[in-house]
Amino acid sequence: MKNIFVKILRVLMLFVLLISWGIGYAINEDTLTEWWIPVGVAAMIAIATFPFYKKWAWLTAGDNKTVNLLCHLICVGTISYALFLTGNYFLADPSSTQEETVVVQKKYQETHKKTRRVGKRRYVPDGVRKEYYLQVAFENGTVETLHVSLSTYNKARKGQTKKLTLQKGFFGLPVITKGL
Repeated sequence: MKNIFVKILRVLMLFVLLISWGIGYAINEDTLTEWWIPVGVAAMIAIATFPFYKKWAWLTAGDNKTVNLLCHLICVGTISYALFLTGNYFLADPSSTQEETVVVQKKYQETHKKTRRVGKRRYVPDGVRKEYYLQVAFENGTVETLHVSLSTYNKARKGQTKKLTLQKGFFGLPVITKGL
């Protein structure tokens, strides 16, 4: 019975890690910051909690110090990355709402090939998917590349101004709440 319970916990932990990574990635797209700031905060939290690495022996099924440290770094880092960005976004200060006018400098799309599996080791092309981006310049001179939807991409023109609603996040990182 205990063996089945541990296996279920391992699968749930993998599920939590994938969900945390996805949430962190999605919220990071609406947060105006360098990529290394939330990653650095998550790494500092993981390093600060290194003394608890032995608690991961149930997940790694062993007492290997290196494997448990690596497991701790990945699990705690991923979860704290998602929690940091989620807290910053959802606990943003509504009184700090401001409209920012940005100028569209460039718009472009990236095309990625999709494949599907047809055999044990065989994949065939299955069309393409497109991702749409706007490179915008803020009033203070900062240039950001924003991932946007197809409708926003189609409405945007080079040199055109666009209004974004920004709020100061709970941890001080600005977030885009409306305008994309």
